[in-house]
Amino acid sequence: MAELKFLSTLRTSSNQIKTDARTYIARVYKRANTLFTEASPFAQIISVMAELGELVMFYIEDSLVEQNIYTAQQPESIYGLSRLTGHDATRGFAATGEVEFRWKVGADLTKIAGTGLNIDARSELKCELNGLIYTLLTSQEKVRLEKSNKYNIKCAIIQGKFEKQTFTGTGEPMQSYNIQTSALTDHSKVSVSVNGEKWTKHDSMYDILNQEKAYILKTGISGGLDVYFGTGNFGAIPGAGNLIEIEYVKHAGFQGNLDDAQDITFKWDAEGSDSNGDEFDLNEFLELAVTSSPKMGADKESVEFTKLLAPLASKSYVLATPDNYEYFLSRYGMFSYVDAYNTTDDQYLDDDNVIYIFAIPDATRKLLAEQDYFSIPISEMFFDQNEYDKMSQVIQDSGQQMVTTEVIFVKPKVRKYSMDINIRYFEGYTKQEIFTNVRKAVSDYMLNVTRRDKLPKSDIVYILETIDGIDAVNIRFISETEETARRLGYYESTTVTVVPQEPVVLEEIGNGKQKYIFFKQIEEVKTVNVDATTVIPYSIAGLDEWGDIIMDKEEVAVFRGGWLDRDGDVIVDDALMNAEAALSVNFDSTPVPRTIYTRVQAGNRKSTK
Repeated sequence: MAELKFLSTLRTSSNQIKTDARTYIARVYKRANTLFTEASPFAQIISVMAELGELVMFYIEDSLVEQNIYTAQQPESIYGLSRLTGHDATRGFAATGEVEFRWKVGADLTKIAGTGLNIDARSELKCELNGLIYTLLTSQEKVRLEKSNKYNIKCAIIQGKFEKQTFTGTGEPMQSYNIQTSALTDHSKVSVSVNGEKWTKHDSMYDILNQEKAYILKTGISGGLDVYFGTGNFGAIPGAGNLIEIEYVKHAGFQGNLDDAQDITFKWDAEGSDSNGDEFDLNEFLELAVTSSPKMGADKESVEFTKLLAPLASKSYVLATPDNYEYFLSRYGMFSYVDAYNTTDDQYLDDDNVIYIFAIPDATRKLLAEQDYFSIPISEMFFDQNEYDKMSQVIQDSGQQMVTTEVIFVKPKVRKYSMDINIRYFEGYTKQEIFTNVRKAVSDYMLNVTRRDKLPKSDIVYILETIDGIDAVNIRFISETEETARRLGYYESTTVTVVPQEPVVLEEIGNGKQKYIFFKQIEEVKTVNVDATTVIPYSIAGLDEWGDIIMDKEEVAVFRGGWLDRDGDVIVDDALMNAEAALSVNFDSTPVPRTIYTRVQAGNRKSTK
């Protein structure tokens, strides 16, 4: 038996095992005065077994890899593992807004029998701007518009169409049902009823009371939606033969968002009815207007994003810490950057119950055809008050916010800069084609940059040196605040202090308790004169000694014009060649000859990068 132990535990690859087996069999053949070749039956068997062994090892390795959410590749594995952390991958969020409608001026109401018009609660509207369907959201089965009504009726809308699927209860504990749909479905708009009675949604089985009519909703590991019912001890059990109806909304995610500045027009894609049951085209009798543009629509969560979000999930499903808020908002996929924080570590006590949220939208999702960083309106780079209100409403509607916690959205402090780029280029290339490539490269970088502490020049230099035709690059950032200070001869410096420095006891309340004075923030503004030799600090100019842009916690640097430099020249809000602009690209007058040596050097540089 010892002779058969020809395999080593140190040699585990298929090739090594195959080699050891062939060596052993050849030795046995030699003893029998027989020649061992590839055509030998045993050689063929070894080859087959080696391939089978390699396949087995592949599946073993794959199973180990798929057990770790950071290394897993299969969506089913990632979604399943994320559930263990308490994170339920979203299938997108439907955009919501508000419309108002009233009788059209001049509409012939005599055609309508009775005193008014009935509008179904799930009546659909079609947006002429994007061609998508939006649906009324009401708590009533019908909306009644009386002929005598002289006022506008407001109603919430959601982008998408409502659908229902029905099932029959089995009477067994832990019943589960899968809604198979490839479309985006909003978890917050799913409704489950049993025999016509709506049941309550919970996030965890342990949140359901004994015999409570409730259910759990999760993203299906293999797709769609999974609905789970209780065990009797935790939640009621739908009886055998009970009719289970699951209603959900199919939506278009981010595409359903509409901008306030856009010309938004809705048309009724539904009919109303009068007292006799006769149906009428609502467009003939009612006029529609948008009072709140649909916002907060988001696409489904990617598996890569699930990997990032899963460790941040709150096990208690409560928005308590800054991390919880970052996790909650990040699920909407509409941000390039989200930072939530509190100030419990400072001396100012009045805001210790406040969660501050600093958020920047993903501008790439707002770009229209032929738009880039330098042509997109600056308003699209930030959220407006309506969008902040929408986010606040979403947080409140979630039911997860702690009662004692206040949420404040911090508006970014925008600081403007311009970028001067000087380029030495090779002959054989035109300035226009290099300029076009430079503009695109800088635009892509600025639209996708997520770093919030600094914007180094070296990043721009690095990406520009990969552009064909460029030999050398020099970059300078110019700050609006520094140029203004040098043009005016002064700048204003603000100092914030907290008083008193130590808590002051006002009085003894009793029972060992004391009443303290609250800390107070005081701002002091000083005027500092500037001359040619004055070094303006980075807190004012936004530039460090290297010429890199330094950003404070709530600050955003943008390359935009519309301001004057120290000489009084206007910085144009555009990207131009040889002009004072937000992006100014300047070329050496004489191109560099394309010799064998410059070509080799350029190739070496690219290969190094």
